[in-house]
Amino acid sequence: MLRSTRYLAGSLSVIVVIGALLAGCAKKPANIKGTVVDNDGKPLGGAAVLSVPQRYSVLTDTLGNFIMERIEPGQYSLLVRFGNDSTLVNIGTIEPGEDKVTSITLTITPPPPPPPLPEIKTDTIPKAVSEKPIRELKFVDPIVKEGTNAILLCIDSIFAKYEVESSDNLNWELRKTKDPSIKFKNENGRMTAGYFSGPRQGNLETAAGKCIYDGKLWIYAHGPDVAPKGGRTISIAIPIELEENMTIDSLVVLYGIPPYASKQPEGSVQFRALSESAAGKISILIDWQRVDHSSNGAFHKKVVEIPYNNRYISYITLEIDSDGEIVGDDFLIRPILYYTPLN
Repeated sequence: MLRSTRYLAGSLSVIVVIGALLAGCAKKPANIKGTVVDNDGKPLGGAAVLSVPQRYSVLTDTLGNFIMERIEPGQYSLLVRFGNDSTLVNIGTIEPGEDKVTSITLTITPPPPPPPLPEIKTDTIPKAVSEKPIRELKFVDPIVKEGTNAILLCIDSIFAKYEVESSDNLNWELRKTKDPSIKFKNENGRMTAGYFSGPRQGNLETAAGKCIYDGKLWIYAHGPDVAPKGGRTISIAIPIELEENMTIDSLVVLYGIPPYASKQPEGSVQFRALSESAAGKISILIDWQRVDHSSNGAFHKKVVEIPYNNRYISYITLEIDSDGEIVGDDFLIRPILYYTPLN
């Protein structure tokens, strides 16, 4: 009897110890570790992570990491919130003492587009003042701005139709761009795009170009660098295309050689102006006018009244002659036609 009692007491002790061990294991806490990223895979710092059932909550660090420590084992889901966006993820059963690791992706809704700016009237915005222009503005000649009954015969649309010849039968072709090798020798002038060029002799061989000098547009005629025997006469035929209700009154021509920045060369250059009717009749409007380099940049003006019976002109031709006395002439001509509209 005593032996049986001792056996029973020993069995009870073992049961108590095992029960205590099992009870201790059941209460051992667990941990949940994880990372929260957005739909682009970037970590979300400051996101709220809540357990469901809602017993535990933490915030993610700057790298999107979080850890829930010492939680009771059981079935859990995690609710993640960031701003107005949220997601619920079931992570299953957490065993006692387990370190559960998970990764959660939260889809972030893009922010709405900003509201349209209020309409602002452009005339209320002050114009910005720029020290340096971004690009060169297209030059407009003063006579074009004035809008008088005048036609400047060296504007782009007319210049492109010039017919250029020379006494030594060179072939002059229109180049649409600006030749960087052509340099205007006076600091008050600059070349514009477009020039008639022939075979080069030396550095420059330009029959006619356009330039801006003293705030006006001119025809620029460059003499030969190597003067042909007997000189060279350049002929620039300018087509005159008037409307039917227009009649020509007069031709005004300004001409001269700008002063050179360095020592002026010797010699002179001369020019004349002719007209040609639709029937082929040729008349001299301005006879030969000689300009000497010693004039030191003086410009001259000729005004020619057109007789009534010769007002229907098809061409005005400018002839420039270096006369073989000088090479490299920089001769400027500014031809203007004045007309009267007919009712």
